[in-house]
Amino acid sequence: MSITVNTIYNESCFETMARMPSNFIDLVVTSPPYNKAGFEGFIRKRHSTDNWSKGRNIEYAEDAENDFLDESEYQSQQIALLNELYRILKPNGSIFYNHKVRIAQHKASHPIEWILKSNLTFRQQIIWNRKSSPAIAPIRYLPSTELIFWLTKGAVQPNFKRENPLFVGEVWEFSAKQNSLHPAPFPDELPQNIMMCIEDKENIIVYDPYAGIGTTCRIAKRFGFNYIGSEIVKKYVDNAESSMQSLLFC
Repeated sequence: MSITVNTIYNESCFETMARMPSNFIDLVVTSPPYNKAGFEGFIRKRHSTDNWSKGRNIEYAEDAENDFLDESEYQSQQIALLNELYRILKPNGSIFYNHKVRIAQHKASHPIEWILKSNLTFRQQIIWNRKSSPAIAPIRYLPSTELIFWLTKGAVQPNFKRENPLFVGEVWEFSAKQNSLHPAPFPDELPQNIMMCIEDKENIIVYDPYAGIGTTCRIAKRFGFNYIGSEIVKKYVDNAESSMQSLLFC
Protein backbone atom coordinates (compact mmCIF):
# COMPACT_ATOMS: atom_id res chain seq x y z
CA MET A 1 0.00 0.00 0.00
CA SER A 2 1.36 3.41 -0.95
CA ILE A 3 1.35 6.56 1.13
CA THR A 4 -0.86 9.55 0.36
CA VAL A 5 0.17 13.07 1.35
CA ASN A 6 -2.23 15.46 3.08
CA THR A 7 -3.65 12.60 5.11
CA ILE A 8 -3.74 11.81 8.82
CA TYR A 9 -3.75 8.04 9.24
CA ASN A 10 -5.61 6.42 12.13
CA GLU A 11 -2.87 3.91 12.89
CA SER A 12 0.50 3.48 14.56
CA CYS A 13 3.32 5.61 13.20
CA PHE A 14 5.32 2.44 12.57
CA GLU A 15 2.59 1.22 10.21
CA THR A 16 2.61 4.54 8.35
CA MET A 17 6.39 4.80 8.12
CA ALA A 18 6.68 1.22 6.84
CA ARG A 19 4.92 2.37 3.66
CA MET A 20 7.17 5.38 3.13
CA PRO A 21 10.20 5.22 0.85
CA SER A 22 13.60 6.24 2.17
CA ASN A 23 14.65 9.91 1.86
CA PHE A 24 11.02 11.01 1.58
CA ILE A 25 10.25 13.48 4.41
CA ASP A 26 11.60 17.04 4.68
CA LEU A 27 10.56 17.86 8.23
CA VAL A 28 9.30 16.06 11.32
CA VAL A 29 7.76 17.98 14.22
CA THR A 30 6.45 15.77 16.98
CA SER A 31 6.04 15.02 20.67
CA PRO A 32 5.68 11.37 21.68
CA PRO A 33 3.77 10.21 24.75
CA TYR A 34 6.14 10.72 27.69
CA ASN A 35 5.45 7.32 29.28
CA LYS A 36 4.82 9.16 32.51
CA ALA A 37 2.67 6.38 33.89
CA GLY A 38 5.15 3.66 33.05
CA PHE A 39 8.11 5.72 34.25
CA GLU A 40 6.53 6.39 37.63
CA GLY A 41 5.10 2.90 37.99
CA PHE A 42 1.52 4.20 38.18
CA ILE A 43 -0.37 1.55 36.28
CA ARG A 44 1.16 -1.79 37.02
CA LYS A 45 1.16 -1.38 40.80
CA ARG A 46 4.35 -3.35 41.15
CA HIS A 47 4.90 -4.78 44.62
CA SER A 48 8.53 -4.03 45.24
CA THR A 49 10.69 -2.79 48.07
CA ASP A 50 12.16 -0.34 45.57
CA ASN A 51 10.27 2.96 45.75
CA TRP A 52 11.18 3.49 42.10
CA SER A 53 8.86 0.72 40.97
CA LYS A 54 6.04 0.98 43.51
CA GLY A 55 2.70 1.59 41.87
CA ARG A 56 0.21 4.29 42.75
CA ASN A 57 -3.52 4.14 42.43
CA ILE A 58 -3.89 6.63 39.58
CA GLU A 59 -6.53 6.24 36.87
CA TYR A 60 -5.58 7.03 33.27
CA ALA A 61 -7.79 7.66 30.29
CA GLU A 62 -8.12 4.80 27.83
CA ASP A 63 -6.45 6.81 25.10
CA ALA A 64 -3.28 6.93 27.20
CA GLU A 65 -2.75 3.19 26.71
CA ASN A 66 0.67 3.68 25.15
CA ASP A 67 1.81 5.87 28.02
CA PHE A 68 2.53 3.14 30.55
CA LEU A 69 5.11 0.89 28.95
CA ASP A 70 7.95 -0.58 30.92
CA GLU A 71 10.58 2.16 30.78
CA SER A 72 13.20 0.01 29.04
CA GLU A 73 10.59 -1.00 26.46
CA TYR A 74 9.62 2.65 25.99
CA GLN A 75 13.19 3.78 25.38
CA SER A 76 13.76 0.93 22.91
CA GLN A 77 10.56 1.98 21.12
CA GLN A 78 11.76 5.58 20.89
CA ILE A 79 15.15 4.53 19.51
CA ALA A 80 13.34 2.43 16.90
CA LEU A 81 11.14 5.44 16.08
CA LEU A 82 14.13 7.77 15.65
CA ASN A 83 15.96 5.25 13.47
CA GLU A 84 12.93 4.82 11.22
CA LEU A 85 12.60 8.61 11.01
CA TYR A 86 16.27 8.67 10.01
CA ARG A 87 15.48 6.29 7.15
CA ILE A 88 12.55 8.29 5.75
CA LEU A 89 14.19 11.71 6.27
CA LYS A 90 15.79 13.46 3.30
CA PRO A 91 19.54 14.09 3.65
CA ASN A 92 18.91 17.81 4.32
CA GLY A 93 15.82 17.22 6.45
CA SER A 94 15.26 18.03 10.12
CA ILE A 95 13.49 16.46 13.07
CA PHE A 96 12.21 18.55 15.99
CA TYR A 97 11.52 16.14 18.85
CA ASN A 98 9.74 17.53 21.91
CA HIS A 99 10.28 15.73 25.23
CA LYS A 100 11.27 16.52 28.79
CA VAL A 101 13.30 15.34 31.75
CA ARG A 102 11.08 13.10 33.87
CA ILE A 103 11.65 12.85 37.61
CA ALA A 104 10.10 10.41 40.06
CA GLN A 105 11.15 8.93 43.38
CA HIS A 106 14.47 10.82 43.27
CA LYS A 107 15.40 9.31 39.91
CA ALA A 108 15.51 11.09 36.54
CA SER A 109 15.41 10.16 32.88
CA HIS A 110 16.73 12.52 30.21
CA PRO A 111 15.71 12.06 26.52
CA ILE A 112 19.32 12.47 25.43
CA GLU A 113 19.93 8.99 26.90
CA TRP A 114 18.14 7.34 23.98
CA ILE A 115 18.56 10.08 21.36
CA LEU A 116 22.33 9.51 21.31
CA LYS A 117 21.75 5.77 20.79
CA SER A 118 19.90 6.46 17.53
CA ASN A 119 21.41 7.05 14.08
CA LEU A 120 20.47 10.74 14.10
CA THR A 121 22.84 13.66 14.59
CA PHE A 122 22.20 16.01 17.50
CA ARG A 123 22.21 19.61 16.21
CA GLN A 124 20.72 21.80 18.92
CA GLN A 125 18.62 21.79 22.08
CA ILE A 126 15.83 24.35 22.34
CA ILE A 127 14.20 25.22 25.65
CA TRP A 128 10.46 25.79 25.53
CA ASN A 129 9.21 27.96 28.40
CA ARG A 130 5.55 26.98 28.66
CA LYS A 131 4.81 29.82 31.13
CA SER A 132 2.77 27.38 33.20
CA SER A 133 3.26 24.29 35.26
CA PRO A 134 1.26 21.29 36.38
CA ALA A 135 0.38 21.19 40.05
CA ILE A 136 3.00 19.25 41.97
CA ALA A 137 3.87 18.79 45.62
CA PRO A 138 5.76 21.82 47.03
CA ILE A 139 9.08 19.99 47.24
CA ARG A 140 10.67 21.32 44.01
CA TYR A 141 10.57 24.46 41.89
CA LEU A 142 7.63 24.35 39.51
CA PRO A 143 8.68 22.70 36.20
CA SER A 144 7.66 25.16 33.50
CA THR A 145 9.98 24.13 30.65
CA GLU A 146 10.25 21.33 28.13
CA LEU A 147 12.94 20.49 25.58
CA ILE A 148 12.90 20.40 21.79
CA PHE A 149 15.75 18.46 20.20
CA TRP A 150 16.77 19.43 16.67
CA LEU A 151 18.08 16.28 15.00
CA THR A 152 19.46 15.86 11.49
CA LYS A 153 20.80 13.20 9.16
CA GLY A 154 24.57 13.44 9.32
CA ALA A 155 26.64 16.51 8.52
CA VAL A 156 24.60 17.76 5.53
CA GLN A 157 23.47 21.38 5.95
CA PRO A 158 19.73 21.23 6.67
CA ASN A 159 17.14 23.12 4.65
CA PHE A 160 17.02 25.96 7.18
CA LYS A 161 17.59 29.69 7.35
CA ARG A 162 16.76 31.95 10.27
CA GLU A 163 14.83 34.61 8.34
CA ASN A 164 13.03 36.39 11.14
CA PRO A 165 15.37 38.80 13.00
CA LEU A 166 13.15 38.55 16.08
CA PHE A 167 13.58 34.81 16.19
CA VAL A 168 17.20 34.43 17.17
CA GLY A 169 17.31 32.51 20.44
CA GLU A 170 17.16 28.95 21.61
CA VAL A 171 14.65 29.76 24.35
CA TRP A 172 11.07 29.90 23.06
CA GLU A 173 8.42 31.46 25.26
CA PHE A 174 4.78 30.79 24.58
CA SER A 175 2.00 29.25 26.62
CA ALA A 176 0.96 25.64 26.31
CA LYS A 177 -2.30 25.22 24.44
CA GLN A 178 -5.38 24.19 26.39
CA ASN A 179 -7.75 21.77 24.72
CA SER A 180 -10.47 19.70 26.36
CA LEU A 181 -10.11 16.84 23.87
CA HIS A 182 -6.34 16.24 23.96
CA PRO A 183 -4.31 16.42 27.20
CA ALA A 184 -1.21 18.05 25.67
CA PRO A 185 -1.66 19.68 22.25
CA PHE A 186 1.08 21.75 20.65
CA PRO A 187 0.55 25.52 20.65
CA ASP A 188 0.50 26.82 17.07
CA GLU A 189 3.63 28.88 17.70
CA LEU A 190 5.82 25.81 18.11
CA PRO A 191 5.54 24.37 14.58
CA GLN A 192 5.26 27.93 13.19
CA ASN A 193 8.68 28.84 14.64
CA ILE A 194 10.14 25.86 12.81
CA MET A 195 8.35 26.02 9.46
CA MET A 196 8.99 29.74 8.97
CA CYS A 197 12.72 28.93 8.80
CA ILE A 198 12.55 26.39 5.97
CA GLU A 199 14.65 27.94 3.22
CA ASP A 200 13.57 26.06 0.09
CA LYS A 201 9.80 25.81 0.46
CA GLU A 202 9.04 23.86 -2.76
CA ASN A 203 7.34 20.47 -2.45
CA ILE A 204 7.90 20.20 1.30
CA ILE A 205 6.45 17.17 3.11
CA VAL A 206 5.98 17.48 6.88
CA TYR A 207 5.35 14.41 9.05
CA ASP A 208 4.09 14.06 12.62
CA PRO A 209 4.18 10.46 13.89
CA TYR A 210 2.13 11.41 16.98
CA ALA A 211 -0.28 13.81 15.32
CA GLY A 212 -2.79 14.20 18.15
CA ILE A 213 -5.41 16.76 17.09
CA GLY A 214 -3.31 17.65 14.06
CA THR A 215 -1.60 20.92 15.03
CA THR A 216 1.61 20.19 13.11
CA CYS A 217 -0.36 19.11 10.04
CA ARG A 218 -2.68 22.11 10.21
CA ILE A 219 0.23 24.58 10.43
CA ALA A 220 1.96 22.80 7.53
CA LYS A 221 -1.16 23.29 5.45
CA ARG A 222 -1.19 27.00 6.33
CA PHE A 223 2.36 27.28 4.99
CA GLY A 224 1.34 25.54 1.78
CA PHE A 225 3.29 22.38 2.65
CA ASN A 226 2.18 18.79 2.21
CA TYR A 227 1.65 16.87 5.42
CA ILE A 228 1.28 13.34 6.74
CA GLY A 229 0.20 12.40 10.25
CA SER A 230 -0.20 9.21 12.25
CA GLU A 231 -2.52 8.98 15.26
CA ILE A 232 -3.95 5.89 16.95
CA VAL A 233 -6.88 7.63 18.68
CA LYS A 234 -9.84 7.96 16.31
CA LYS A 235 -11.46 10.94 18.04
CA TYR A 236 -8.24 12.94 17.65
CA VAL A 237 -8.07 12.11 13.95
CA ASP A 238 -11.70 13.19 13.50
CA ASN A 239 -10.98 16.47 15.29
CA ALA A 240 -7.87 17.05 13.15
CA GLU A 241 -9.75 16.42 9.91
CA SER A 242 -12.46 18.85 11.01
CA SER A 243 -9.87 21.56 11.69
CA MET A 244 -8.34 20.94 8.26
CA GLN A 245 -11.70 21.45 6.63
CA SER A 246 -12.17 24.74 8.48
CA LEU A 247 -8.97 26.07 6.83
CA LEU A 248 -10.71 25.82 3.46
CA PHE A 249 -13.14 28.53 4.55
CA CYS A 250 -10.66 30.92 6.13
